[in-house]
Amino acid sequence: MTATAVQERADDRLMETTMTWLRAVLVPPAGTAEPASRPPSSDHESARQARRRLEEALAADPAPRFTRLCDSLGMGAFERDVALLCLAHALSTEVARLCAAMPESRGGAPTFALAMALAVDEEFDAAAPDRQAGMTRVCAAAEWNALSPDRPLRHWRLLEVCQPPGSALISGALRMDERVVNHLRGLDHLDDRLLPLVVPVPPDHLDTLASATQRARLVGALERLDHVSRRRQRLLVQLPGGDPTTKRLMAQCISGAVGRRLHRVSLPQLPPGADLSAVVDLWNREVHLQDVALLVDAGSTAPDATQTLARLLDGLTGLVFLDVQDAVPRVDTALVLDVARPEAAEQRSMWGQVLPDGAGEWPARLAGQFDLNLGEIVETAASVGGDELSPGEVAARTWDAQRARARPRLEGLAQRVTADTRLDDVQLPDRERGLLRQIADQTRYRVRVYDEYGFRGKLPRGLGITALFSGESGTGKTMAAEGLADELRLDLYRVDLASVVSKYIGETEKNLRQVFDAAEQSGAVLLFDEADALFGRRSEVQDSHDRYANIEVSYLLQRMEAYRGLAILTTNMRSALDPAFLRRLRFVVPFPFPGPDERERIWRGVFPTEPGGAGEPRRYRIAGVHRIDTAALARPGLTGGQIRNIALDAAFLAAAGDGVLTMELLRAAAREELRKGGRPFVGADFAAWVTPDGAAPAEVPS
Repeated sequence: MTATAVQERADDRLMETTMTWLRAVLVPPAGTAEPASRPPSSDHESARQARRRLEEALAADPAPRFTRLCDSLGMGAFERDVALLCLAHALSTEVARLCAAMPESRGGAPTFALAMALAVDEEFDAAAPDRQAGMTRVCAAAEWNALSPDRPLRHWRLLEVCQPPGSALISGALRMDERVVNHLRGLDHLDDRLLPLVVPVPPDHLDTLASATQRARLVGALERLDHVSRRRQRLLVQLPGGDPTTKRLMAQCISGAVGRRLHRVSLPQLPPGADLSAVVDLWNREVHLQDVALLVDAGSTAPDATQTLARLLDGLTGLVFLDVQDAVPRVDTALVLDVARPEAAEQRSMWGQVLPDGAGEWPARLAGQFDLNLGEIVETAASVGGDELSPGEVAARTWDAQRARARPRLEGLAQRVTADTRLDDVQLPDRERGLLRQIADQTRYRVRVYDEYGFRGKLPRGLGITALFSGESGTGKTMAAEGLADELRLDLYRVDLASVVSKYIGETEKNLRQVFDAAEQSGAVLLFDEADALFGRRSEVQDSHDRYANIEVSYLLQRMEAYRGLAILTTNMRSALDPAFLRRLRFVVPFPFPGPDERERIWRGVFPTEPGGAGEPRRYRIAGVHRIDTAALARPGLTGGQIRNIALDAAFLAAAGDGVLTMELLRAAAREELRKGGRPFVGADFAAWVTPDGAAPAEVPS
């Protein structure tokens, strides 16, 4: 016989003996009509025998679910009898008929008064003083405490008391909660009232943690919890950090190791006030009804959310995990577990196992760019089909698939920049172009240098790559960031300062932390345009505003140093940046005003082209561009941004005319571009911007 069948047999025997006991004790007082279906009244001896059989069923081995619940909740003998009476009433219409004949019943439902009357009948024989006198003595004893809201029947919401206005508490109809009835009959599910808030988390086991460091951290946590669990009713495990996936994985593994099913609740979704107390009570009851654990996603740390979290943690019992950015100072915390994803070397080994042989440097590149767990690595690799592809093509598609999977983490926090810009399109002097290549190489080969060459242990901080692009507006700073992202095959996200900077104290730091954490997990390149607005100099403290502004800058200095990805900052005012911040930058790339050679290369590449025929060079898509004198165009001092604007405006002028781009159209566009910036248009500078006389623009081959 299976364990489930043995348990059901013990529960059924308890219900059979309960019904026998109730038939013996639910006897109306003399002069009260009995229901027609009721057997003849039993004497006190038969009632005592039924009671003995009931006690034997309650003490059986294995214990019925009812007995285990009573012991778990600390219920007394009288409270147990009340619960048995209500359970039988919920399961049997016969009990309702028996109760209806009793004067203490209300509409056929049990009441505290009826339960006390049964206690009187069992305590006093027929020769004792009248029923009311005995009942008064019982009420004066411990049974009266069962009505208290602090006692298990009402504290754990086992019973609902339907008390009409103006009536006594003991005369209110009692009804056992449906969730409790289902549990006692072997149907365990989460309470319906918790389902909109509490979500079950699929189980995971120790094998999911392929990382040796993660397994060691988990084993240590289990040993610590086993040591402190003997002295605590509630085990609170705090999981600080910005990696919710790993924290959830750790909570799953710990819960599975101790035989509990993990559920998750989001703090911002919880109701306030009395409704929160009801949720806490229902969950605490679930802890006694079944083996469950709760993961609380702290989410927002606003003042009202902090108060809600404090009330929640004060009330919860059982095994509770707290997903929070920073550990909450609480004296009753059982364990603060700093979770972390597998180390870069471990992730590289995992990528090598899931990618086909011959993937080359791709495992190292993937491990260096994306910070993932084993499950995430397996899911990404499985999403890429590649039976007909080479190992390198499979790895490249895996890279792109992970980019796509990671994008939602940054959506809403920053704006993704999509541009078809190659690093070779950026026109800079040789030294600055070399710096851009160094940035790309250091990003690409981080795992080799940090792990294979052993520099990770020497550099606990500053493992990320931060670069400052400084120069006048239009000199190509943003374009260079786009080219780097394209070269590295990564997404570029521009941080919107309007969504980050807040007038409320501490909110700017929280917003920036979300951006950095999401960027580290997604492997994206962060672009801070006009960085001097966010990374400015710290000033002398004159008032509280200066003090908190300096705190923001100090936090940014620390966070940028700890950031593990590639972050690019652009500024037109390098002198406005804090000197301490400049010292923490890996690269500082000046973007000088372009010289004639750079300007000519920009002009040559600014007009769109398309592939030519077989063996033919690429051709321009706008008629007349092949006759443009790029050397003459490069003579006036213009920035790359101005050149792009002039080319675009001239293309619109050509589209509105005969569809042919000419030097005169470019000259007209340049005049408006300079006027827009408040710069005078000097005709001598643009004297060569004319189409040669007598030469009609040639047609571009179709």
